[in-house]
Amino acid sequence: MQIRNKLFRKFRRAEDGAATVEAVLWLPFFVLTFVLIADLSFVFHRQAEIQRIVQDANRLYSVGFLQSESEAETWVKDAIATLSTSAIVDAVEDGGVIRTQVLVPVDDLVAVGGFDFLSGYRISVQTEQMIEFF
Repeated sequence: MQIRNKLFRKFRRAEDGAATVEAVLWLPFFVLTFVLIADLSFVFHRQAEIQRIVQDANRLYSVGFLQSESEAETWVKDAIATLSTSAIVDAVEDGGVIRTQVLVPVDDLVAVGGFDFLSGYRISVQTEQMIEFF
């Protein structure tokens, strides 16, 4: 019994695990920060992907590969289908310029989706290009 009391007192006075307790307390904040950074990084990366796709569609329309605005819209929707199925695509030709705008819900672009303050927003990508044939 005396040996057990000695070991208990020694265990109670030991400060070897103090850093572990602090790490466990701070770990959720680091994880949440990492998840937030990952989500925002995915949103910006996928926005850049969508912009490249829209620029490609405008280029294809401007050289005559795509024949109408609706064909350009369909091409963009098909190209971004892996990123978002609820994107709104609008292509308009006006005065020798093709303008295409895509609205994508942020919820479709995030990796984890652990933050509610990102939901409800939409990312807008808009590009325009001169038409090279008449």
